[in-house]
Amino acid sequence: MIVAIVNQHGNADRSIVARNLAVLRARSGRKVCLAMTGLWHGGYLWGEARSAARIRPWLDVRSLGTRAVGDRLAGLRRLFNDIVVDAGARDTEECRRVLGAARVIVVPARGGEVDLVGQYTLARRLNAARALNPEVRILFVAVCAASDAEPDNEAALLAHVHRVGTARLAPVRLHEPGAYAYGEGRCVCDAETCDPELADEMHALYREVYAQPVARPRRPLLGVAQPGLAG
Repeated sequence: MIVAIVNQHGNADRSIVARNLAVLRARSGRKVCLAMTGLWHGGYLWGEARSAARIRPWLDVRSLGTRAVGDRLAGLRRLFNDIVVDAGARDTEECRRVLGAARVIVVPARGGEVDLVGQYTLARRLNAARALNPEVRILFVAVCAASDAEPDNEAALLAHVHRVGTARLAPVRLHEPGAYAYGEGRCVCDAETCDPELADEMHALYREVYAQPVARPRRPLLGVAQPGLAG
């Protein structure tokens, strides 16, 4: 299963969400790859530090590069149960490839930082991914400061969500996930006793992302007798 994390700003929220989702998925016993678009990414340093400190669960951290991203994803699918991709914030070909291949797309967003140009650019990418794969789930998640409950920010974020067909806003809110340091190669889900409330928020988001969708009942074919139905 491929989960892509994307946003419209180059802040740390996207990378932090990707790392925590990957850690929680690996903790469930799955073989997980944390991947990133581009040739260089701060996630490499984080992954190297995690490996050097022998922190468990172990994660394989890789780059998708800037070319043949579809082929690289196909190769990783054969090696891992799950791939969590930090797809970046820029509208690039590799980002669009990742979004088109994802089963779930997560969009961390701050209502106070939403701008119209960025909204339309990101909404266009997300709607293009939905056109390629109508079954993709697109989940926005609000990121806010501890005291951030301004109605204007909420309204801006909901307007952002509504520009993407079938997208929805997660019921959980993440409170400043990038404002805390947990040690090199660690994330909040490695330090639950230090910040239990923040860890609980990440766990709630994890459950939303990896929830099994309800199967749609199959519609009977006209003119074909169905088991248990009167002819």
